[in-house]
Amino acid sequence: MKVFLDTNIFIEYFIKRKDKDSVAKILSAVEDEKISAFASLGSFYTMSYVLEQGFKRMEIHRPQLTKLLRISLQTVLELTNLSTLSPKCLSVAINDENFTDIEDAFQYHCAQENGCDVLITINTRDFKRADESKMKIMTPKEFVKNYNI
Repeated sequence: MKVFLDTNIFIEYFIKRKDKDSVAKILSAVEDEKISAFASLGSFYTMSYVLEQGFKRMEIHRPQLTKLLRISLQTVLELTNLSTLSPKCLSVAINDENFTDIEDAFQYHCAQENGCDVLITINTRDFKRADESKMKIMTPKEFVKNYNI
């Protein structure tokens, strides 16, 4: 099974938010090669910024902050298949009126273009108008429950 992990999945895990336990189960399943995980190249830019801000709020400062950020990003890189969008698909995502947040459209179309079965996100409401006949949209908790992870 191929799953696409939205940017917020990694942020949830590394900043230790409320769904971190479900995300940890998913990441363990990826490590055990029970599922194959994909993430977009664009996620790394967003993760870098948001994780840095989150680590600062956790009272982690340089140089430890930089080291932790590098370890976190390297972990994501090693766990996931890096996904990109073709220029044609990028244009489709830019103009997809089912999304009010274009970054979510990029994630959705990146997952579709890479043949993912499920897109896992914290914010399923951002994907409420997405076509789920092609790919399921689930929270980490829903995924863990539905697939016995």
